[in-house]
Amino acid sequence: MIGSAEPAWPSRAVARSTRAMVASPHALATAAGVDVLRRGGNAVDAAIATNAVLAVVYPASCGIGGDAFWIVHDPSGRRTVAYNGSGRTPRAASLDRLPDGALPQRGALAVNVPGAVRSWEDVARAHGTRGLDELLAPAERFARDGFAVTDVVANYARLNEPMLRADAEAARIFLRDGLPQAGDILRNPELGDTLAAIRREGADAVYTGAIAQRIVRTLNRGGNVMTLDDLAAHRTEPTTPLRIPWRGGELLAHPPNSQAALLLLGAGMLAGDGNAPESLWHHLGVEAMKRAVAIRDATFRDPAFGPTGIEERLTPAALAALRATIDPERASAHEQLPDRGGTIFLCVVDENGMAVSLIESLYMNYGSGIVAEGTGIVLQNRGAYFSTQPGHPNVYEGGKRPVHTLSPPMFLRDGVPEVVFGTMGGDGQPQILLQFLHQLVDRGLDVQRALDHPRWVYGRHQLTERPDLKTGEMVLVESRMPEDIVGGLQRRGHQVEALGPFENAMGHAHAIVVDRARGTLAGGSDPRADSLALGL
Repeated sequence: MIGSAEPAWPSRAVARSTRAMVASPHALATAAGVDVLRRGGNAVDAAIATNAVLAVVYPASCGIGGDAFWIVHDPSGRRTVAYNGSGRTPRAASLDRLPDGALPQRGALAVNVPGAVRSWEDVARAHGTRGLDELLAPAERFARDGFAVTDVVANYARLNEPMLRADAEAARIFLRDGLPQAGDILRNPELGDTLAAIRREGADAVYTGAIAQRIVRTLNRGGNVMTLDDLAAHRTEPTTPLRIPWRGGELLAHPPNSQAALLLLGAGMLAGDGNAPESLWHHLGVEAMKRAVAIRDATFRDPAFGPTGIEERLTPAALAALRATIDPERASAHEQLPDRGGTIFLCVVDENGMAVSLIESLYMNYGSGIVAEGTGIVLQNRGAYFSTQPGHPNVYEGGKRPVHTLSPPMFLRDGVPEVVFGTMGGDGQPQILLQFLHQLVDRGLDVQRALDHPRWVYGRHQLTERPDLKTGEMVLVESRMPEDIVGGLQRRGHQVEALGPFENAMGHAHAIVVDRARGTLAGGSDPRADSLALGL
């Protein structure tokens, strides 16, 4: 049943603070980050501690074996930097080495070098004040002593049980006492050992030595040509965020190989439509994202392998030309690749004005489905996003980073962060973020109501439990979506299907709004996860 009215109250209270704040998809992780802030650490320190705990308590979504993208605003020098913590394919990889030229979605061949842990160390060296020994201590404790499984984590395990059983290491860790239920205690002592090694030795513990050897051995058995040299050579790449002028400030996004620029394309196309009736705006939003995704699929690549031309697409003239292709009364046809993302997003603002937007992921739930022997590390499957079409910008080849769904943004006014926000959601991330900004900025909802507002996603059905949803043309909506919005979409020719009221497929978004005039922070967390925004 489609909803018709917004609730009088948000799903939870807006978190408010005068000093600092963390928002993440799990309360234990948020608490770990806030504790770092309480003890004098800064936003980068808190982000690392938060991410490390999430790597333990949200094992389907992120982890030591995943990749990370950052945007960090450092008030010293008023600089805002993007950090690319995504890993490359093995240097010896090539299309002709793939069985029958096909790239499996799961398994060893889909694994690239995991970049998250190296990014923790590299970004901490550039902006942090605390060492990994201190910051990873809570995560190690949860890995060894265990944590209470939430409904979200139990559901991920249930959905992926056959794959977990197919890998002996994964089954031994995640199905040791059968399928975990909400309220059960889950332990991963070998991951505790890995975290302890990182605390002692730094990121090199994962990229060289015994842990690296176990990762390589596990992957080689599955046909992946990863070498110790591939792991040891990995470094995080600092770069400049893309940006467009928007609503009197600047909207920033991580450049490719991240797809975050899709938010800039959508927001830029609709810059003059903020006051449009809701029934029209949401049609325009779907159409804008169709065009943005088409640009991504045709042009995005690892920038080390050639330009994407995205900067030219973000000029006012180019955005206006794209907007002119949208018929306000009719949906256009567009096919889109399905997505199966499993990811976490977290954000932090500290009392000195440092802000962090961090997203980290295994890609699909439990990534490749492979746990590196004796390490407790679930390995990502980011290679599954490569194209196998020769000559395509994102074609699979050696030493290359795939196009990533991970999309960290930030909104600055007068060069200072005003909205630090982001979401999990794979292919749907820019769509979710575009809707959040519309509710927050155009409609003036508070941060929690903007996150609560019912969402749609276009062409992204694999995160649902509905095998009957096969067409990429369908717009999925939460059942709370107001009738005038749903009716407007249907009248304009969109195929619309309602799911539940709060759907995992609609992402886990979090945000912190900085009110400089009053000297306060307002934080919101997504009711679709085990989320918590907490101030200091």
